[in-house]
Amino acid sequence: MAREAVNKVKEILDKMGLKYEYVEKEDLFVVPFKSDVKEFNVLVAVRGDWVTTLAMAAKKEELPKDLDEKELYKLLLRLSLELSEVTFGLTEFGDVVVHAESHVKALSPENFEVEFASVVFGVEYFAREVAPKLPRIRVPDDMSKKIYYYVA
Repeated sequence: MAREAVNKVKEILDKMGLKYEYVEKEDLFVVPFKSDVKEFNVLVAVRGDWVTTLAMAAKKEELPKDLDEKELYKLLLRLSLELSEVTFGLTEFGDVVVHAESHVKALSPENFEVEFASVVFGVEYFAREVAPKLPRIRVPDDMSKKIYYYVA
């Protein structure tokens, strides 16, 4: 079934007019995407009976050091509920991703295009609406520098 799904994804991506690189050993398509907000890769992976579409919204190192992670995670969960077809997630490294899954039996051009568009929209939404207003932890005074300066 995986081979069928790979062929179906290739066919759909071709019909969508998207350029891609296929990584055979991973059953993975890397689709470069450029929007008016940013350039990024969308990954489409065939994983058993599922097709996962995924893109990076923000790498951990791109997030501010004083980020209030608890508030960010609450926001991402809330947005996953409120934004239709947009699901945020985290990698094991703390990167923020947008993903969508479809069972291979439900894989149709219409369904795939919706899943793909939802991932693109999620990345753009994060860049436009979330990243500029990331919740921060505010430290009232930075004693860290003073302790090193005055204690030898």
